[in-house]
Amino acid sequence: MYADRANKNSIEASFDRPFVTAILGPRRVGKTVFVHHYSEKHPHYMWVFLNMDDLVQRMRIENRELVDLIQETAKNSIGGENKIWVVIDEAQKCPDIFDSVKILYDKYKDQNKIKFILTGSAVLSLHRMSAETLAGRIELYHLQEFTLQESVSLKEKSFPRISLLDHISEVDGPIRIKEIIQKLKPYKPLLEKELLFHLQWGGFPELLSCQADEEKLTYLNNYIQTYLEKDVRAIETVTNLTLYRHLMEIAAEQTGSVREEKAIVDSLGCTRDTLKKYRGFLAATLLYRDIYPYISNPLNRLVKSPKGYLVNNGLVSALTGIFQLPVLTKSGLIGHRLENWFLNELSVWLAREPLRSEIYFWRKQSGLEVDFVVEKKPIVIPFEVTHNTTIDNKKKRNLQNFLSNEPKAKWGYYIYRGEFSIDEEHKICFIPAWAIG
Repeated sequence: MYADRANKNSIEASFDRPFVTAILGPRRVGKTVFVHHYSEKHPHYMWVFLNMDDLVQRMRIENRELVDLIQETAKNSIGGENKIWVVIDEAQKCPDIFDSVKILYDKYKDQNKIKFILTGSAVLSLHRMSAETLAGRIELYHLQEFTLQESVSLKEKSFPRISLLDHISEVDGPIRIKEIIQKLKPYKPLLEKELLFHLQWGGFPELLSCQADEEKLTYLNNYIQTYLEKDVRAIETVTNLTLYRHLMEIAAEQTGSVREEKAIVDSLGCTRDTLKKYRGFLAATLLYRDIYPYISNPLNRLVKSPKGYLVNNGLVSALTGIFQLPVLTKSGLIGHRLENWFLNELSVWLAREPLRSEIYFWRKQSGLEVDFVVEKKPIVIPFEVTHNTTIDNKKKRNLQNFLSNEPKAKWGYYIYRGEFSIDEEHKICFIPAWAIG
């Protein structure tokens, strides 16, 4: 299932540069599909596809046979008349491959004879890999689960891919946002329906074609089992898969909440060091993310408790057993699901931006809180996210308080299920969630 991804242009531009291109993201988000689609558009290129899930290929690379493997598959010599495009899936599963890629890259980088494209479902430092091996030689990109607009574009070919978030940091951002929402209005029913799906089931591409709830839960449970058996079991220092799965369940239950380390340690019955190590692997395999508090003094950021997010709502549904919309709404859990979905939308948006940016949350001891604060130097953008259809004055005051205390923030954004409006006096823009993208 293919849909043009939000950061397609930046990734494909990297393909045209001589550096090694690495595309990272959780398993089954479409990394391989993306590269294969690109190869189909360029059939005249000489392609070699390798997969580190293949034990034979992995063993040959461990025996320093990458050159032989490439030339046998391409039926051509490296450095010959034709440039060879080498795609290596699940690269993180073969640590030896990075030294081999480095040697070939350095040998042919000035001749434009070989291009490496790596994909992986874990950060490159996992499985004893040295991040320094390809330092200065690699460009890193990320693919997430489908965004709301990516999902809708699969069902409605005429859907205009207009990113509201791309204009949110502009001086006249609210005016541009109003124009975009008007253009999206004809698609509002489809966007609202798809948003509900994302709150229940997330945006894994293959899941979008599942029909019955039982089929979706089967897919997600198989995903979890495959992840544990293939990805986690391959990590030598993870010795207790039952404990690891229990940690995933806790992360799902507490998604969007401030972490309470002691309570988690007591529930797992493990040491703090084991908890830290296992949660680090959960983050390294790109299924979990910590969001830290925004504090003006950067030196203080790391000493505060973060909020934790298991980043896919479908996995949250499968691990908690709570997926029915009436139950989610009545329990109030739907608000955390909306936050989780919006975090993915923010992450995809920022992945398109060349400048470094960070996502935080803001909280004061008095109870004032803003769900997300995006720092895109030199500006800061606060977001309040709620499932309500009306404006909650308390949440609005939270934004006002943040804006009054942070001169780098020019506008605040209130994401909810109501209508678009602009509060010029307090510099707050109210945006319907279905229009985000």
